[in-house]
Amino acid sequence: MAGENIIDLVPAPGGQLRPTCGGGPANTAVSLARRGIPTALVGAVGGDHFGRQIWRRHIAAGVRREWLLRTDLPSTLGLAIVHEDGSAEHDYWTTGAADFAWEGRALPGLDPAQIDLVHFGSLAAYIEPSARAIEHWVNRARRAVPISFDPNIRLSAMGDQAKVVERTERLVGLSNLVRVSERDLARLYPGTAVDEIARKWLEAGPDLVVVTLGDAGSVAFHHNHVTEMAAVPVDVVDRVGAGDAFTSGLLGWLTSAGWMRLDRLPAWGNPAVVGAALRYASQVAAQACTVPGAP
Repeated sequence: MAGENIIDLVPAPGGQLRPTCGGGPANTAVSLARRGIPTALVGAVGGDHFGRQIWRRHIAAGVRREWLLRTDLPSTLGLAIVHEDGSAEHDYWTTGAADFAWEGRALPGLDPAQIDLVHFGSLAAYIEPSARAIEHWVNRARRAVPISFDPNIRLSAMGDQAKVVERTERLVGLSNLVRVSERDLARLYPGTAVDEIARKWLEAGPDLVVVTLGDAGSVAFHHNHVTEMAAVPVDVVDRVGAGDAFTSGLLGWLTSAGWMRLDRLPAWGNPAVVGAALRYASQVAAQACTVPGAP
């Protein structure tokens, strides 16, 4: 996993804000590690109290930390505004934060005998200088291992929409698997149908584009098939981190089942394989919705 850690400030009873550890790539790494799948996070951690909280989270989950740089910089903060349906919008404070200080860093080598895949996305893939470093690393990594990308679009922090669209499409082209929410697609391409966007992205390079649809479930687009999966019904507390949990379930299932290798990607053309991965990912995401904040 490559990307940021964030402290989400989540509304709590009485008008208080409860700080919880988040960040798309960090959430995905934690969710995988908690289920016993060896996972390392490539990124940075702040030197403040929140940074120590983040570090303890990764220790407790079992996330490998040899590529997680500890710095004296502050942690990234995100204010989560949770709506009645459990969905959330965020405001971010990113200037000078540890999560984007990647310039000049040596990033891991990619040995397919030791690494199954590289997953990246979210703010660190869009905010400089981390964005440039991650893109160059991913471009090298894709020759050795499958690449997974979750754009996790947050225009308030990423900047001009047209530039975000351009960058997203370039990063999609570097990836084998893309997981994106319907809400993210609406932010990038207002008024455009999900299937139209997904098919356009497939033409850019990925083998599989998976779109999560909230209560409507999820749908996977492949050149050979379109596979739909219903959501698992639960009593929703909030949906913070649910998409990241879904991504972890998707990646975890494909990896554990032996389909996360460059020479085995043709198996993704089998709707039974993709359907099983979607079903498991939906179960993981549903569980994440039963707790406040990112799980």
